[in-house]
Amino acid sequence: MRQNAQRLLFLAAGIATLLAILEPMTCCTQSASAATDGNTDTAAAAPQPSLNQTGRLPAPMLRLMSEMPTLKQLVTPSRATPTPASTPPAIGVSSTSFSFSAQQGEANPPTRILTVTNRGGGTLNWNATANASWLTLSPASGTGEGTITLTATTRSLNTGTYNAKITVNATGGAATVTIPVNLTVAPAPIPPAISTSPTTFSFTVQRGNGNPAAQILNIRNTGAGTLTWTASDNAAWLALSPASGTGNGAVTVSAAIGSLAVGTYNGIITISAPGAKSVSVPVTFTVTAAPVPPAIGTSPASLSFTAQHSGGNPAAQTLNISNTGGGTLTWTASDNAAWLALSPASGTNNGTITVTAATGSLAAGTHNAIIALGATGAANVQVPVTFTIAPAPTSITLSPSSLTYTGVQGSSTPASQSVTVTSNGNWTATDNATWLTLSPTSGSGNATISARVNLESASVGTNKATITVTAGGTTRAVEVTLTVAAASLTVTPGSLAFTATQGGANPSAQTITLSSTGTWTASDNASWLSLSPMSGSNNGKITASVNTANANPGNNSATITVTSGGMTKSATVTLTLNAPSSSSATLTWNANTESDLAGYKVYRATASGVYGAPIATVLGNVTTYQAIGLQFGTTYFFVVTAFDIAGNESAYSNEVSKSIF
Repeated sequence: MRQNAQRLLFLAAGIATLLAILEPMTCCTQSASAATDGNTDTAAAAPQPSLNQTGRLPAPMLRLMSEMPTLKQLVTPSRATPTPASTPPAIGVSSTSFSFSAQQGEANPPTRILTVTNRGGGTLNWNATANASWLTLSPASGTGEGTITLTATTRSLNTGTYNAKITVNATGGAATVTIPVNLTVAPAPIPPAISTSPTTFSFTVQRGNGNPAAQILNIRNTGAGTLTWTASDNAAWLALSPASGTGNGAVTVSAAIGSLAVGTYNGIITISAPGAKSVSVPVTFTVTAAPVPPAIGTSPASLSFTAQHSGGNPAAQTLNISNTGGGTLTWTASDNAAWLALSPASGTNNGTITVTAATGSLAAGTHNAIIALGATGAANVQVPVTFTIAPAPTSITLSPSSLTYTGVQGSSTPASQSVTVTSNGNWTATDNATWLTLSPTSGSGNATISARVNLESASVGTNKATITVTAGGTTRAVEVTLTVAAASLTVTPGSLAFTATQGGANPSAQTITLSSTGTWTASDNASWLSLSPMSGSNNGKITASVNTANANPGNNSATITVTSGGMTKSATVTLTLNAPSSSSATLTWNANTESDLAGYKVYRATASGVYGAPIATVLGNVTTYQAIGLQFGTTYFFVVTAFDIAGNESAYSNEVSKSIF
């Protein structure tokens, strides 16, 4: 026991000594003599072994260290010998680098902790900064020992590797510490995605006809990974099979009418899967009532016609057919009277029948008939028809009581006019003038007579005629007056003269004034002359235009002829086409491809190579120019240059020439 106690004391002394010796090794800035300062710490007061000449610990101390495997656990910074206040502070950090990793669009990676310690003397007032916006430090400053929380904000970053640097510095001459930080942003994993086909379902069934046929809902994974899906619905009348699956699949969707009343029902099929957005598929189930048999409805319930004996037939009437029941109404119609006609005689569902009554040879009095309507599955319906024919009195009226026409001899015929005949019997119409024609000349009942006049058969002045219509011994008359004016035509002036230069512009158009009492036409006999208009009526003007390209040099002559009402007037036209006094030349050149091209300059001379100022400046990349006013009997020489936006001008192009003859 005594030996053990002595050994423990020896070990304790040895530990204290080692603490004093090893502390400088931890701090690196403290010398071995620091253990002999005036500090009253137990470790500091322990005797300090001396180093041998090689700078190593004596062998007994090395052996003691080998016998103490837990020595490193006993040597902690808190046991270090205090540094004298005169020693400057020194920054110590818990890690020399940091690494973060995250997935794009996901949550930020876990925060990291950086511990700052004072490994020197005095007071350490430190601050920390980061050179990347995605890296934040909290807190960014402190005194003495402290911890900094490192946060990497990655949600908005693209995939890739990012590097940053944390800089820790302090006042009092402490050396700055730099800590590299690495961030890797990996692509976000692609989740599975649900796709359904079709996107809606619709079932329809009629009560009493059983359930509708099942339909198929196809499920597809349009994303990545594995799609493990489940299918559910929110309607008792809806059934799904199967209700789950993996990957692509098909679900049989069934609707059962059960005790559902007539109406429309809505349900939702929901397809969901882990990691995927759920998909809702609307389902509509329409239950219709049991079929109702068709029924024939008619409007009106009866028909009545009236007419006069020997007169025209009464107007047709309409019988409306409707289905007042259910299902489809396929109907037929028939009648039991020869004087009655139906059109059409059959139809489906709603329709109309045109009912026509013809007097024919029926005597005056009341005649009865039945229209019978029938349809499959529906009760027959009868519609009574009455046709009353009254005795026909002799009556006839004409409207209007007179007709008036005006025209010009040789002009177009005036428009036809009409006489309305109102009669209850047969009638005939006649006239007493060769220039008057009637159509028709006979008829029955009400009608319209067209009266047309012929100016060629009438005399200049006032012409009279009578239209006579007779029916049943009664005669009515319409007086007709036709006034024919004598034709007249003048053309002013009687001649036109044009002068132009060959190859130059056409001369200005000139005008002829017409004075006419009728319609007229105009023509000419020269290809270089055109008239507008070439026809008209009454007074007017004709514009005469000349095209020198169709004329010959020198004197050209033509005649304008105007005809109206059998009369003809003319005007002479002369064109003097002089020889040209000058000509032109069209230049073209290859485009310059410089990006700062401003345009081209054109030079002209009457001797080769002798050029003065340019005759024209062409802006932009226009590669053609027409030189005009070139004199006959002269040879002209041309060159072109290009210039840029700074005003720099190129050398002359190749020279071209043209002789004007």
